Amino acid sequence: MAINFTLSGKNTLCRTLISFTLYTWTALAFPSKFHLTATTYALLLSSTTASSRSIGRRPFIHQAVLEKSTSLSGSETESSVPLSPELTHEKHILNFLSIRSRKLSSSLLKQFHIQGWRWHTKSLARDAIRLQKLALKTDPNNAVTLKDACDFVVGFNMMGLHKVEASLFFPWMKEKLSGAIPNNPELCTAFSSAMDVLENDRLAVASLGSDISKKAMLACDTKATESHRAEAIAEVAKHSAELSNLVHRMMSIEDTLLVPAIGAIVPSKEQKLFNNKVLRRLGLLDSRLHLVGMYEAVWEDDDSTEKELFEGAIPGISRTMIPRWKRKLYQPKTYMME
Repeated sequence: MAINFTLSGKNTLCRTLISFTLYTWTALAFPSKFHLTATTYALLLSSTTASSRSIGRRPFIHQAVLEKSTSLSGSETESSVPLSPELTHEKHILNFLSIRSRKLSSSLLKQFHIQGWRWHTKSLARDAIRLQKLALKTDPNNAVTLKDACDFVVGFNMMGLHKVEASLFFPWMKEKLSGAIPNNPELCTAFSSAMDVLENDRLAVASLGSDISKKAMLACDTKATESHRAEAIAEVAKHSAELSNLVHRMMSIEDTLLVPAIGAIVPSKEQKLFNNKVLRRLGLLDSRLHLVGMYEAVWEDDDSTEKELFEGAIPGISRTMIPRWKRKLYQPKTYMME
């Protein structure tokens, strides 16, 4: 990936700042380590237990299937009560990952090299909760800042994530996973089913985002009655909570089934080349804001392993720029949610 800039030789400061930006923008393509402990894994899974939004499809119950598939012998599994189709699909994936992990000297997760996607999703879940809290304390007669917050959460953060997922990441993942093991049709079907669930959830997230934006506009409409504006604000709070729950559900599917599967199936070099394409789609300038949001989400969770992962993947010179980008770029757009 090459990007050329023509700068005056005298403009050293500008050239330096652009170099920092380019360095950060490409850092996610070349992570040096990826390792989650069992504790981190459990924390990621437990975050979905509060989800109550129904989207017409039973959620995958990852941890239960994992414990079941690893505690039973093959004959015992076959003779147990038949699982639902989705749990059967999940069982196929977890069994495959268990076999692959035994053949490697390091964790399957360590083989995953598109980790910025995980942190971007985590930052959206965080922003949704912050938006809910803001809505709960917003006065119907002064809802402009709520709309500004919605514009950032939905119009920038969510749209940036979906721009990459819909056009690049999800189609690529589905292609790599559903066709990865041609002599194992059950596993291919299982991966395809998991991706279908994830895509349906993404569409549901997009629908919630659209509803949030519409309600935020109504909340600022001075021609509407105060009661209607108050009702719109309450809807923003409700939908924001649903958005957070749904994104956490997606994170569970991703981290339990798809992230380790990509690590097991797709060569590291191919992952890194694809990640460069993802970062180019995200954009040079926007990537600075997204990186700050990722950092904030990881540090707010205060998980030591995730922090180590972030520090290992993002070069030190780029991390030193995060406070500046937060102050100059991020906070002016998100101050109302602090």
